Amino acid sequence: MKKLIMFLTCCMATFAGMQAQNYAEEFGKVKVTELSMTSYPLDKSAEALVLYDVGNTFFSQEDDGFRIVFERNTRIKIFTKAGMDYAQIEIPFYVENLKMERVYDIEAYTYNIESNGMQTTKFDAKNVYEEKVNEHWMVLKFALPEVKEGSVIEYRYKVISPFIFNLQDWVFQRRIPTVYSEYTVMLVPFYDYRYIFQGGTKFDYFNNREGSLTNQYGATTYHDNIYTFGMKNIPAFKDEEYITSINDYIMKMDFQLSVIHYPNGADEDIVTTWPLLIQNLLKQSEFGIFLRSISKNAEELTVSLALDGKDGNEKAGAVFDYVKSNFNWTGTQSKYASKSPRDFLKSKTGNSADINLFLCAMLNSAGIKAYPVLLSTRDHGKINNEHPFQQFMNYVIVLARLNDQDILLDATEPLSPFGMLPSRCINEKGLIVDKTKTEWIPLEDKMGSESIDSLHISFNESADSVMVAFKHHVMGNKALEYRREYLQDPESLLKNFLSDGMEVLKPLEVENVNAIDKPLKYSYSVVSDVESVGNKLLVHPFPGIVPDENPLKLAYRSYPVDMVYRNKNVLVTTIEIPEGYSFVAQDKKTSVDNELVSFQYNIEESTGKMIIRGTYEFKKPVYQNQEYFDLKSHWAKIVEAFNERIVFAKK
Repeated sequence: MKKLIMFLTCCMATFAGMQAQNYAEEFGKVKVTELSMTSYPLDKSAEALVLYDVGNTFFSQEDDGFRIVFERNTRIKIFTKAGMDYAQIEIPFYVENLKMERVYDIEAYTYNIESNGMQTTKFDAKNVYEEKVNEHWMVLKFALPEVKEGSVIEYRYKVISPFIFNLQDWVFQRRIPTVYSEYTVMLVPFYDYRYIFQGGTKFDYFNNREGSLTNQYGATTYHDNIYTFGMKNIPAFKDEEYITSINDYIMKMDFQLSVIHYPNGADEDIVTTWPLLIQNLLKQSEFGIFLRSISKNAEELTVSLALDGKDGNEKAGAVFDYVKSNFNWTGTQSKYASKSPRDFLKSKTGNSADINLFLCAMLNSAGIKAYPVLLSTRDHGKINNEHPFQQFMNYVIVLARLNDQDILLDATEPLSPFGMLPSRCINEKGLIVDKTKTEWIPLEDKMGSESIDSLHISFNESADSVMVAFKHHVMGNKALEYRREYLQDPESLLKNFLSDGMEVLKPLEVENVNAIDKPLKYSYSVVSDVESVGNKLLVHPFPGIVPDENPLKLAYRSYPVDMVYRNKNVLVTTIEIPEGYSFVAQDKKTSVDNELVSFQYNIEESTGKMIIRGTYEFKKPVYQNQEYFDLKSHWAKIVEAFNERIVFAKK
């Protein structure tokens, strides 16, 4: 038996029986027309264009079994300076224990038109380097030489893998358009794979055929079962702000091993349901065994926390504070522990799984029912809960059940208050690792984020510049992000709020950086020139702290607007009216309140000063694509209202 079990995220595909066009010309044979192209007719704004992207996966028989070999051959046309980024190549490869995938046979060339004809520059294979992503993934990187606007680049490589479960996925769509993309998988009869096709309703080309060569493995004679998938004229994925990951929406195929057929006739199911996936995790040394082993240490450590007499919330808070204060996160995201319990407790450092599995054990030792929760971080993409693919998840947090209340915790963030997840974890839903049942839990920021901004603006004697004093109070996840940024680089936080022409008069002062249960407070003062037209002075009431353009720019958006958490902004500005000037009457009040947003803008004139009050609130963390047009319209009104200049005319 040898097959692919297919799932489509949109609907069942209908397969075209046409012969695929041979877009993949012979490697190294670049056409003059490709070099002379100045733009792509189907997308004249494209920074670059994938001329072809062709992959091939097959099984290589070795003495101890099979290896998976993946080959890729790609050609890209560079149009603009920004498009030169596509000459930076990254090749991920998997590592587990003492085994690893190997990238080899890298060839790459850059082609340019020069005065004396076509110039070919060969990539030097010595100029590759590797970076560690996490305990199981590395990435090999290299840059093609002599790349400029108008270049054509071409590269090919192979990856050989001892991991039968890691059949290469395939991405058809990128942020630049693709003329043709094709992926061929040649299967042997000993493994079945599931795949999900996301982002499309059908392939432009599909073919399933039996290989012509007869192969022998033990007593079994077999032919490869060959599947080819092709897509042509694939548009660039146009993304904008407020998106989780383009991996949630682009055209791609994900594969997972589902069944092993042994030569003796026995079959082994490989994680075909969520309960089986959970059972498998609980048996693994880097997850379930780590959790059970470190629970013995947790019992001893819990005694030292003097939890007697505390209620459930107090116990959970004390345990959470202990773990995040005494153990440091390496910054590596993983669902698997990277160390033995002994090494973790000795070093007091670890990845997200080391720390949060330990937190789970500590909570259970304190008498609090706690479970690991598997999730996918925002940059990794969403989990498709219809299909139990383990690669969908890359992170683990903890669920504490207190008096019928579910509290989600992540002890990697020392600046996170109890019960608030960092934004990277707020990504739709997580899987509770409970051997008795399959249960999903929403990953939400129930508190939302709120900022209160107070400004005082006064003119100098000649009324050609203003001094602006800022005071800010920030709460929620935005405060966590600002605290983290301030502690890493104090000056960078202030730069977020400085617009062109501002000169710092009073440096940034911050309160409650480590008092995480209180609002983060910060203040600063700047001086800037005054905009003038004739005998009028124009003053921005909220300089540097409100958006000056609409972040929603697409005419149509097919995916949600994901703001992570609800966001409310309250602003009050007092402007001292300069001597010899008076306020020029203008629209003084704007108010909108509906199920999507709420915003109010009001101008009050008092003795010698103007008071401008504004509030804008996004009531949902996530807006569906059907709400995009209305949300975009509201954003435009907010930007217009909050950037309107206050006008003073000379008397």
